[in-house]
Order: sequence, then C-alpha cells, then structure tokens
Amino acid sequence: MAGVTIQELGLRFVGVCMKLYWSSCWYPVLFIVGLVCTLIWGRKKSSRIFIGYTLFLLLTVYNPLVVKYLIAKAKFENEYYRFIWIIPVIPAVAYYGVKLVTIFKQKWQRGLVTGVVLVCFVALGNPLTGVVKDFSMTENIYKVPNDLRAICDVIHQNQDNDFPRVIFDTGLNSIVRQYDAGIATVISRNASIYRSGSTVAGNFDENSSFYKRQKALMDVIDYHIYDDKEGFQAALKKSKTDFIVTVVGLVDHEFLTDCGCELIAQTESHYVYKYNWKEQ
Repeated sequence: MAGVTIQELGLRFVGVCMKLYWSSCWYPVLFIVGLVCTLIWGRKKSSRIFIGYTLFLLLTVYNPLVVKYLIAKAKFENEYYRFIWIIPVIPAVAYYGVKLVTIFKQKWQRGLVTGVVLVCFVALGNPLTGVVKDFSMTENIYKVPNDLRAICDVIHQNQDNDFPRVIFDTGLNSIVRQYDAGIATVISRNASIYRSGSTVAGNFDENSSFYKRQKALMDVIDYHIYDDKEGFQAALKKSKTDFIVTVVGLVDHEFLTDCGCELIAQTESHYVYKYNWKEQ
C-alpha cells in the first residue's frame, strides 16, 4: 500500500496494512464475533468454512513472518494490498447477519431484526472510506484519452462510408479498437510489433506485398522516413485509406499534402487528414 514498506515496518507491516484498510469501519469486529459464535454454537460444516479459511490466511499471507521473508523477496510488496480483499470479512458478516435473522421464527420478529441488522451495517461504516481518497465520478467513462474521442468524432463527421479505414500512430492504434468499433485500423497490430523489432506477434514475410505496404505506411507515420513517396502513395491507395491521424509536429505536413492528404482538423495533440483513395 502507498507509503507502507516491509523494509521500514518489518513484522508490523501486515498489521499496519490491515489498520489502513479496515480502520474506517467495525466490520472486522463483527467478523470476529461471528467466528467466536461459530466456534461455540456452530454445528454444520457450512458454518465452519470461515474458520478454516481464516486460519489458512493467518498462517500464510497474513503471517508477519511469511510476509517479511517471502513477500519481500518475491518483490510483491507494492501489490500486497490486494491480499486484503481475500479475507472474507464482507461475505462472512453478511452470512452471520442472515443466520441471526433466521434464528427468529415469527415474521414480525424477522422483519424487526432485519431492519436492525441493516441499520447496523450502514452505521458501522464503509471499508473503502480509508482507502479511496477524494472519490469522484470520472468524466471520461471510456478510459481512453479525450483526444482520441475528439479524433473519432471528426472522422465520423467527415466519413464517406459506413466503416472508414484510418491510419493511426502507434500510440493510438492499439487502443482505438477498444473505443470505436465503427473505425477500421489500417496498420496491423502484429505488423507494428514486428516492425518495432519484436517477434512476439510472430514473423512476417518481409517480401510479401502486405508487409511492404504496412512498412511503407509505418515508415512515414511512426518512423518519419520520407524517402519513398511513391511507395507511401501506393500503400495508401492499396489499403483504401480514408483518414490519417498523426501527432502534431512529428510528421512532415508538406509530405502528406504532396501525397494527396487533406488536413481537415487539429485536436489537442493530433492532426486529422482525409485521403480520397478513389481519386488518386
């Protein structure tokens, strides 16, 4: 968790993490009370599942010795807070609340106890209060750059067909498909990875017409190589490119306009060019 390190706290690390996460509510207390009641009055195996599960956690990921000497060596310290979620405080408290209600036989009694239990749950706090700071709803629910949203709007406002084909730079090419399914990316993700020097996405036949077209486009858009104007124009036409999106100041504007690309818009950080491949 932020600001909490095993090196600084040692055996106190687990306790501090627990305090940071649970200190804003009383649910852990209810959880412990439920475990004690289960030990005393529990008869069914289903009611004892939380006992065994909690004991296992206390011997492993919540064991200060294990955490100090194993978690630290595994370099999992920054992600340790995720283990807080696997302790069954919330489901166990809900389970014990239901068990408490079912003790009573009369409907009015169950209704009354249900109301009391719900009030207690609300009054005893929200466990996220101590974790989430300055919470507010995100303005961009799509989790993509606002500039990409603006670019897509420009493309749809100027498209001549239902499924425009667009060349994006590497920074946007990999994420545009997550936001707008109505746009086709011209540059292949795998070809882009291969062109960067990686073979993670497989090998390409560099003499194939497909890869030559892809390379001609990437050379200009991503690598700013302008020594094959004819190859770039041919690749634009063969790939039926409708739009080109480039980072402001990185790609030669005159080169693109000489190739028949028309600048139609500028967003915060990108130029949007339109290309009429049918007339070239």
